[in-house]
Amino acid sequence: MDGNKKLIAVTSILYLCRMYKPGEKLPVNDPEMVEAWLEAGTAKWDDGSGSKPEVSKAKPVTAEPGRTGSAVSSDAEDGEDLVGKVPETKARKKK
Repeated sequence: MDGNKKLIAVTSILYLCRMYKPGEKLPVNDPEMVEAWLEAGTAKWDDGSGSKPEVSKAKPVTAEPGRTGSAVSSDAEDGEDLVGKVPETKARKKK
């Protein structure tokens, strides 16, 4: 292995109780794991040429949270509907 090469995560990898995010340098002290990451395509070698490794981007594949129907609290006098999606507000949006 060349001293200038770094093993970079392409996807999120949990290894030895640490989460490595895409683009972070991975440890290379375990040859079996290095081989597994390279074979699975979850890591790539970076030779330090300045180009960033291609990082995969997640796409949501599940339905938005929330349920249809009505559920009325026995304590509510107005019969307010308690089931549904959480409203999107500026504070809840991810940056």
